[in-house]
Amino acid sequence: MNISAGLARDFTQSSEAGVYNFYLGGKSWTRADRETAVAVIRTSPDAQAVARENFLFAGRAASWAVGEYGIGQVFDIGVGIVDDVPLDSVETCVHNVAPDAVVVAFDNDEVVLARARALRTGYGRVLLGDVTDLDSIFNNPDLLNHPDLVGGTDLTKPAVIVLAAVLHFVDDPATVMAGLRDRLAPGSVVVLSHATRTGTSQDLVGGMTKAYEKGRSPIIFREEADIAALADGWDLLPPGLVDVQLWSPDGSHQGELYETVRVVGMVVRLPDAQQGPRDATGGAR
Repeated sequence: MNISAGLARDFTQSSEAGVYNFYLGGKSWTRADRETAVAVIRTSPDAQAVARENFLFAGRAASWAVGEYGIGQVFDIGVGIVDDVPLDSVETCVHNVAPDAVVVAFDNDEVVLARARALRTGYGRVLLGDVTDLDSIFNNPDLLNHPDLVGGTDLTKPAVIVLAAVLHFVDDPATVMAGLRDRLAPGSVVVLSHATRTGTSQDLVGGMTKAYEKGRSPIIFREEADIAALADGWDLLPPGLVDVQLWSPDGSHQGELYETVRVVGMVVRLPDAQQGPRDATGGAR
């Protein structure tokens, strides 16, 4: 079955989803996706290993947040093409912890949406939405009280938002985080990861950036301090901002560190209105 047939997309351009699928060992990529991925790997041989660690981080952190805070709804934004990847995806990890949780997928790529609707049955719904236009997500008429969603979704209650390897394709991630603060209920959690230029040579960053220039969305490597600043207004949960392969609340998860590319991740929680944001050590900021 060719799920992509008839869908409008310029397949001479690489897509974030297809490149990521190649990194993770899937088979659902185009020639353009492969060319971009190989160009990145030629510059940064660790890219595939770090992509795998990022994928595992997203599922590990989202399922922890659901279990830790008893949150019953998860919005997975920018879900990619991972149905043929031999790793547990976000929705699987969440349902392993909370079988009744509602996981809703959002993406702005029609090919990704069609494939997820056909093959990723763990999602309650798969909806068109763009992180740079949060109204397309939170005002989506198919999100609230849809009959296909057992238990429905309720934006007056906390939600877990997953933004794994999404914000480095966004020009203004601080605006995204501010918009989430305005729209989410107190106690909501955001799981995010982002490629960083900190600790990586300028030549390597330049090579990876150039490889993505021919794609639909150029990548932006930011300084670690600028990524940490995205937690402003949120409680930064332990262990803070760390390499994705080192993230776990108690510090017990210790993956291998890599030399040519870094992706860092963090989990932040929206405080109650009466409570100021706190840093990862529990102190007020």
